[in-house]
Amino acid sequence: MLKTNLVMNHKPSSLSKNYIYNLIYQVLVVIIPIILIPYLSRVLEPSGTGLYAFNYTIVTYLSYFALLGVQLYGTKAIATKKDDEKHLRKTFFEILTLKVITSLISISLLFLIVLLIEVIRSMGGATFSLSPLLSPQILLIQGLFLLANLLDITFLYTGLENFKGIVIRNSIIKIMTLGLIFVFVKEKSDLWIYALIINGGEVISQSILWMDRKRIPLFKNLNEVKMDFKPTRHLKDMVILFVPQVIILLYTSLNVTMIGLLSTDIEVGFFDMSSRIINTVLVIATALGTVMLPRISKYHHEGKHEEIKLILDKSLKTTTYLAYPLMVGLLVLSTIFVPWFFGPLYVDATNVLKFYAIKIGLVTLSNVIGIQYMISTNKYKPFIISVSIGAVITLLLNIFLIPVYGALGAVIASLIAEGFVTLYQIISTRKEIPFARYILETSKAFIAAILMGVIIYLMDLGFYQDLVQLLSPRLSVDFYTLIILGIYGILGVITYYLFNLIFKTNVQMDIMNRFIKIFKK
Repeated sequence: MLKTNLVMNHKPSSLSKNYIYNLIYQVLVVIIPIILIPYLSRVLEPSGTGLYAFNYTIVTYLSYFALLGVQLYGTKAIATKKDDEKHLRKTFFEILTLKVITSLISISLLFLIVLLIEVIRSMGGATFSLSPLLSPQILLIQGLFLLANLLDITFLYTGLENFKGIVIRNSIIKIMTLGLIFVFVKEKSDLWIYALIINGGEVISQSILWMDRKRIPLFKNLNEVKMDFKPTRHLKDMVILFVPQVIILLYTSLNVTMIGLLSTDIEVGFFDMSSRIINTVLVIATALGTVMLPRISKYHHEGKHEEIKLILDKSLKTTTYLAYPLMVGLLVLSTIFVPWFFGPLYVDATNVLKFYAIKIGLVTLSNVIGIQYMISTNKYKPFIISVSIGAVITLLLNIFLIPVYGALGAVIASLIAEGFVTLYQIISTRKEIPFARYILETSKAFIAAILMGVIIYLMDLGFYQDLVQLLSPRLSVDFYTLIILGIYGILGVITYYLFNLIFKTNVQMDIMNRFIKIFKK
């Protein structure tokens, strides 16, 4: 096979190093919302965050069409062609061509939607009253995200297992956008500025990857690329991956849309802010999935089934080891965390976040089974069926639950849907991979997390008022609440570690050893 500059400059890093790179970025992804969300929730208020979230779901629908399954399919395709520069470059440009076309269509559709909104508004009447949250101005600014999709070539970097470049780029942009938000977003009317900073940052972030042309000589020997250039050869597999992503969208982003239509903008704000916390936590728990996808795709292409089983077993145990304490900790501390973090206007969102924390465990399992295994090994049909089950359950339950319970109703529907999705995936893959056994083997970490939660709960029940009385004369409410949460957090980490030590949880020792080896190098 032809191995030249493009390939030689991008030898795949070890899974451990890629995981560390990805985890470093995911930690940053966690820290920034921790800093930013309390500020935004107070400045923009529930109605402002709800307005942004409702309009953003429309852009999200269009962005899914623009991406057309590219991130998953592109990563897989690049991973299997990485040892042949000629075919790798051809594959890249063929996939990119399709993505540019779909992105331009999506951008055109957004302009059409904005035009229709303005026409309907100018006509007056009750027609527009069905969607009072729609904002043409915010939609147009959020449309920059579609331009970012057009420029996005992340699939090339992930396929080549070059996570370092992605981490550096994303980290710089996120820190810059954080600073700009604090400088320019000062009141509720600055919502459009917030939208411009966030989505403009995405455009800049995606543009930077194109500047790495010395290490990735994409435009070398373009005449070879033109020969037998057929973008449509990828269309079928991209559409196959696009279908489940659209269905997943129905039981994720559709929640916000349905809450906006069946409830109020305040409830949209409660759900959106709770979702941000859950998704922030999930990036830590599922960070390994981004690294695993190209490696498992390559193993499947090479017929290394036993290696796949081994790597999935380790992946499931590692991700659940991280996910279980995060899930339990958030569930136990929601009552203190919500009013402190979001502000007093979000007190009614406490139960929303508390119940939604359960999603962390369910999504962690479905990420390993569905994304890392089923997608990587081309098991598209059972994957599509699983997410279709989730979409139907979500849609039906939302119709009945949201009008009565608002955002909490959408959370209940989502949890039931995620449970059925995970269950079906376990059953449909049982002949190839014993995921049920792998999950049972994580019981020690799960029990350790439950015991950790019990100790934190009892600590809060018995000593919270004493801590408040001790700290409140000297400190502000926000600061002493932060200290109390910090005490509970440290207590949780220590007890979780000790319980796993007592139970002799193997994955804990493996993780510690890997970190030690990596940092020694």
